[in-house]
Amino acid sequence: MPSNLSSKNHLVNMTQEPIPVVLFARVSSEAQDFGRQLRDLQRHAERAGCQVVATIAEKLSGSRRSRAKRPDLDQLLSLAKSGKVRQVLVTELSRLGRRARETRQVVEELADLKVSVYALNIQLGSLLPSGQPNPIARLIMTVLMEVDEMETERLGQRIRSGQEKAYAAGRQKGRPVGTTQAESKLVNKYPKVVKYLHNGLTVREIAGLCACSTNTVLKVKAALASSPAITLSS
Repeated sequence: MPSNLSSKNHLVNMTQEPIPVVLFARVSSEAQDFGRQLRDLQRHAERAGCQVVATIAEKLSGSRRSRAKRPDLDQLLSLAKSGKVRQVLVTELSRLGRRARETRQVVEELADLKVSVYALNIQLGSLLPSGQPNPIARLIMTVLMEVDEMETERLGQRIRSGQEKAYAAGRQKGRPVGTTQAESKLVNKYPKVVKYLHNGLTVREIAGLCACSTNTVLKVKAALASSPAITLSS
């Protein structure tokens, strides 16, 4: 009897229509690439038996440009409105936007169109199979979005605080002598961190892989952002 039930369930699964999905990846600078994100998304789509309708890869820093200047996101929403897609696959929610408010808005817009956002890092979708909101996913996603924004804000606050202290001490504006050399030394001290940043991994992922603190990763990230010409020593 159990074997018959197993066979029946197998047949049911085999006859299900594949879910039409969009693979959405984003990196924050021209120096980064989408390779890891797209490989992970494609691998998941194949395992889940999804039908990939489109792949959208965006190079944009969500903290610097407005929503109105994101044609790739507009393309995603256009596909959702067309009814051709039921799910958007992302490696993590921060790929939809760097600000929690913006990310939440995108997730809600897609939900209104009955399109679920599935984040690989938490293995949950924003909607249940019935099309109703997934309360557990919503709670976890909200927390993660706020944490990501806190990390971005903390980095910005530290930079501004350092600048204000320097100005108060009467130092000239601009980059102090030797700053570039110090940043170059930091970058060369953590080559794996640089590599993973260029591959589009998150701060927390890199800290775990490199066995260092998130503060260290943020410092390397800031050094690369302020001095794009810095390269690793051979």
